[in-house]
Amino acid sequence: MLKNEDSAISTPEKPDLSIVLVNWNALDLTSAALASLKEKTAAISYEVFVIDNGTTKDTSVSDLPSRFPWINFIANPDNRGFSKANNQGLQRSLGRYVVLLNNDTIQIENALGESVKYMDAHTDIGALGILHLNNDDRRTTQPSFFTFPKPWTDVLGLFGFVERKVAKSLSNNIPQEQEVDWVCGSFLLMRRECLEQVGGLDERFFIYDEDIDWCLRAKQRGWKIRFWPDAKMIHVGAAARPFMKDKTFVHFRSHLSYIRKHHSVIASALYYLGMCMRLALATTKQAFRYLLGKASFADLRDRYQRQVQFLFLRSGRFGG
Repeated sequence: MLKNEDSAISTPEKPDLSIVLVNWNALDLTSAALASLKEKTAAISYEVFVIDNGTTKDTSVSDLPSRFPWINFIANPDNRGFSKANNQGLQRSLGRYVVLLNNDTIQIENALGESVKYMDAHTDIGALGILHLNNDDRRTTQPSFFTFPKPWTDVLGLFGFVERKVAKSLSNNIPQEQEVDWVCGSFLLMRRECLEQVGGLDERFFIYDEDIDWCLRAKQRGWKIRFWPDAKMIHVGAAARPFMKDKTFVHFRSHLSYIRKHHSVIASALYYLGMCMRLALATTKQAFRYLLGKASFADLRDRYQRQVQFLFLRSGRFGG
């Protein structure tokens, strides 16, 4: 457990906050995240868990614990998924609060310390999300909370009957403090009592939708999920994307798991069939483009492999 020079008195056995980060082939991003939280976090005691998910593209496994000897470092031999890796940190955490913090975040103020103070003053809140800023010159805001997805809207969206909503920059329009359905797992601060009731992340979600699922379970147990814009951080985003074989497949497979878990068999079946049809049409379109000399055989092969992958819901969703 790390205790800042300015941190409040807290017993080593029970820090105010446990911070959990997952690293995968992102030594520079994770290093920046750790350096910023150490520099900016004040007035609380905290411990940090960094779980490496089988990094092969850089020297994270040797460099992170040597650069930051105050972290609790866990090295997995392979990529066990975002949910499972976070749960490894959650299971070892001792803090009164636990925050799941993406490794592509940069602290620009004492957001962690202020969030603990806020939660101490609002005992009915089970989880907290804060304002996310883009890493641009104007520090525009980015969406970090949403309403729960509606399965029938998702299904109709696949067929083009409902326009799919895409998260966009909010420029300088900062949302008000409010109770929300769910907050992004890039900063998900959990009250210990709430975490013990709800449990950890559902590991059937390799990555994506695990935060939606957890917040839904918390609300089902009577806890409030709160968005608080007075605390803020930079969220770079898409840290794992360069190493993912197929982000589209991973995202839609997780969302199918979410619909199957929380909604009807009919809804999940229609969503599955809709995605199969959508991918089949994409493959057909790519085949025509190939025949016209506007696409390579490799492009056509990738489209077909994506279609087959989703059809059989294969594992092996990430690169090495």
